[in-house]
Amino acid sequence: MCGAAAFHERFVSTDLLLAVPGRFRYVECSGCRTVYQNPRVLEEDLPLCYPAGYFTHETQPWTPHPAPPGSLRDRLKRAIRCAADGVADQGLTTTLRLAGRMLALFPPLRYRARLGLVDGLAPPGAGIGRCLEVGPGQGFELWCLRTLGWEACGLEVDPVAARVARARSGCEVRVGTLASTDFPAGSFDLIYMSHVFEHLPDPAPSLARCRDLLRPGGRLLFLYPNVGALTARLAGPLSVVWDPPRHLTLPPPAAAASLVGRLGFVDVRTRTTSRQAAVNFEAARKRRRGERWDPLILDPPRPIDRLFSFAEAILVGMAWQVGEEVIVRARKPRD
Repeated sequence: MCGAAAFHERFVSTDLLLAVPGRFRYVECSGCRTVYQNPRVLEEDLPLCYPAGYFTHETQPWTPHPAPPGSLRDRLKRAIRCAADGVADQGLTTTLRLAGRMLALFPPLRYRARLGLVDGLAPPGAGIGRCLEVGPGQGFELWCLRTLGWEACGLEVDPVAARVARARSGCEVRVGTLASTDFPAGSFDLIYMSHVFEHLPDPAPSLARCRDLLRPGGRLLFLYPNVGALTARLAGPLSVVWDPPRHLTLPPPAAAASLVGRLGFVDVRTRTTSRQAAVNFEAARKRRRGERWDPLILDPPRPIDRLFSFAEAILVGMAWQVGEEVIVRARKPRD
């Protein structure tokens, strides 16, 4: 991320998720502390790292269950979004608006009100904004973006995943990469990438292309695994943060922010979130016992997983950057 040549080895691991053959070495940059795969899987061989068992190929039926329109749960969620995101109150009572302001103080409730989406993904207050999700996977979040009011579409490199996402979200999903897509410049008000950044062979050109595709004042938001996550510190190579050989580049928040700023974005902000703490801790526990962890078969969180998630959430709330995911937010200049 910074161009420094010096590094030291962090670990060598096999593929703990899908058993892709090989041993994969990860090193840490002595300059910006980015952890990256070295030597790198050849770019033309990267498809071999995503065999048929990868989660984006899952095609089981999926039915979303939003709150029934007009129900108390629906009105509370709208009240939270009104307070947190500035969306129209849509005829909410004074009592509900006050309740929304209080409930919006709690990140888990904000996520639930937005159908699981993080802060920063609210549609524009006036009119309908256009949003591009890069790498929509199975299409769950693309459906959520559309449901919240975005004119949403997706861009997916994997044709199988694109077909699944298209069917599940009801949105347009094109096959291609940021480099190859023919979307005109200035097409979008928001570009969103969830756990795509770490898979990019060269992140800088992709982020520069995002800047081209955004309208003046448009927003970029992306999430990726945090090398400083509590599970990465406690479980080492067993943490799902690393996911060799698919995760190629994992910078700390400061290094990612520096790159985004060098590419011409402004108002760059980073933070971490503990949303995935219980799931990631469960994975580390199972792997430590020699058991296989499958992200498609999630057991209800055990008390120890909930306790770990609660502890991590407290540390994140104290501004410790130990959450399982890094969130980077930035804006394209208006002039």
